[in-house]
Amino acid sequence: VLFADVKGSMELAEQVDPEEWHTILDRFFQILTDGVHRFEGTVNQYTGDGIMALFGAPIAHEDHAQRACYAALHLRDALRAFAQELRRDRGLDFAARIGLNSGEVVVGKIGDDLRMDYTAQGHTVGLAQRMEQIAAPNTAVLSGATAALVEGFFELRSLGSSTLKGVREPVPVFELERLGSARTR
Repeated sequence: VLFADVKGSMELAEQVDPEEWHTILDRFFQILTDGVHRFEGTVNQYTGDGIMALFGAPIAHEDHAQRACYAALHLRDALRAFAQELRRDRGLDFAARIGLNSGEVVVGKIGDDLRMDYTAQGHTVGLAQRMEQIAAPNTAVLSGATAALVEGFFELRSLGSSTLKGVREPVPVFELERLGSARTR
């Protein structure tokens, strides 16, 4: 599960007129959607200022964690370039953050006849969202569960363990830095 959002979106929205903010978010969502689809992920949900994406469901991939990390690196770099453009052209301090977690989720339809969504639920989803919330601006952070699945494919920097809201035990946290030197594909 991958979450991505705009850091401080409410404050940024106040700095520009609503139409301009809509244009900025539209481009932001286009970057996110293209990046997720590039690595065969599914944008599961659009939030007000971000997305939730799934890798490995509904399309099963054994390398789902690697695909999510490839997507996260791609998104981080594309969003950094977008942020530089917004800083240069509009003087906005735009930044995004990305969080990933791997594990079992329950996927399926929720809702009724008037509104139906296909979504993932469970502890894994909540922990991915917590990873995104603790990520520094313009970084991608992943849990120990994801780190264990992608070790050797990517360079990771340990951020130690964090006690997260709603989680009973400390969770190992890593920053996704770049592709590993021993990468195979």
